[in-house]
Amino acid sequence: MSKVALPLLIVLFAIFQSCEKSVEKNRIQSQNILVEIGEKKIMVNEFIKRAEYTPRPSYCRGDSYIHKKIVLNSLIAEKLLALEFEKNNYSMTEAQKDIIKGQKEQGMRQEMLKVFGYETVEIDSAKIKKIANLSKRSYNIKFITIDKKYTKVINNIANDYKIEGLIKRLNLNTDLIKKSVSKSEEMIEAVHEVLFFRGPIKNKIYGPFRIDQKKIICFEIDSWITSVDVTQKQKEETWQEVENNYKEKNAIQNYAAYVKKIMKGKSLDYKAEVFDDFSNKLRKIYLIEKEKKEAVINNEIWEINENTDIVSFEDIKKINDNILLNHDDKDYSVLDFLNLIKKHPLVFRNKKTNKKLFSNELKYAIADLFRDVHITQKAYGLDFDNHNSVIRIRNKWADYIKSTVYQKKYLSSRGAQKERLSFMKVKVDSLQSIYSNVIKIDTDKFEKINLSSVDMNVNFSNQPYAKVEPSFPVLTDDHLMDYGSKVIFND
Repeated sequence: MSKVALPLLIVLFAIFQSCEKSVEKNRIQSQNILVEIGEKKIMVNEFIKRAEYTPRPSYCRGDSYIHKKIVLNSLIAEKLLALEFEKNNYSMTEAQKDIIKGQKEQGMRQEMLKVFGYETVEIDSAKIKKIANLSKRSYNIKFITIDKKYTKVINNIANDYKIEGLIKRLNLNTDLIKKSVSKSEEMIEAVHEVLFFRGPIKNKIYGPFRIDQKKIICFEIDSWITSVDVTQKQKEETWQEVENNYKEKNAIQNYAAYVKKIMKGKSLDYKAEVFDDFSNKLRKIYLIEKEKKEAVINNEIWEINENTDIVSFEDIKKINDNILLNHDDKDYSVLDFLNLIKKHPLVFRNKKTNKKLFSNELKYAIADLFRDVHITQKAYGLDFDNHNSVIRIRNKWADYIKSTVYQKKYLSSRGAQKERLSFMKVKVDSLQSIYSNVIKIDTDKFEKINLSSVDMNVNFSNQPYAKVEPSFPVLTDDHLMDYGSKVIFND
């Protein structure tokens, strides 16, 4: 039996490398109601994100008033198709239901991060001032990258040497590299922490810090230059950036401590032979279309497709009943585990995994999945599924899927797949008339919204569901708004 515990490293290594800055930024934008269509709502924030976080069609990609009205008509049309889906008592596949539940639970975990991370941070102005000064530095450093086998010995003797002396002491066959480093340059987090958060001193060895599975880095500071903000605007921008980074960093640390308590004492026991067999079979599927990265065994498997299911892979299906692992005194068969990933696709930390690394990366992905299972259970216990932000996420994805299913059925029944936009435009026009008396639009808020004309595709990283927003609904290119009623929502 092969055993892998879930210490802090595994539990927390990947949980926070997603899109916290974007999530937090979105929380402070307006959540006010823009449109009501019966019980369904479109918020100001949702309108902006649906328009800007996914590519729009060319007929409404600009920032003109006409294009903005097409966007609004398209988003209202999506809600109208969802209402028609419900009116006709259409049903979703189990895979589609899993997507909606998975999106909702991912939203619950993000809300947990907000409450037990961001909202626990106390701003320390003195520390922010120090970090702001450090952020203006440009360092002249010298460093070595060497084999990780030297980690222990360097930890024991680094304080007694400068970096040149360390090279001689260990008889290292490596080059000493000199480099100028500013905050904007890419570097591993541990180095960034020393240079721009702690405040380092000269002529001291820092490290060793792990670069990858084979290499470590040690460095020493020769000197630094500190630039100065001249204008008041520059000073305010620097302060705001540093304060945001400080809040994010401390939020992550506070949330890490919270999650550590949730995961205390939990471990995974893999059934070695079954796991090796499962890993080999899954690896073949994954590496067949490596350029699609995780999509092969993650999101694409659970896309809106009635005919796609991972258990259709015959090699894996043969071992469905075999016990794959034990977690919290419960045995999980291969099929049990595959059912888990229906609503929580696996997330591989190393996006460039290969045949040799796959088995180990799979263990990390499984550990991360069970970590999220426990966070989600805690979130349910705290009633996070009834938070307004979570309900909106759930409804947004449900309406998107309902609309997509209805559109597919409608077009298929008319053999109109090639001329879908013109067919859907006619249908949307008729629905605007049918539902006009339940459509309410806050035109004052709408007039104040400005949209970017820059195409974006905003994704979470290291999350089961990468897309921040559903794809833009290609349902109408009509800019006329001759339906519904104008209102002012007092929210």
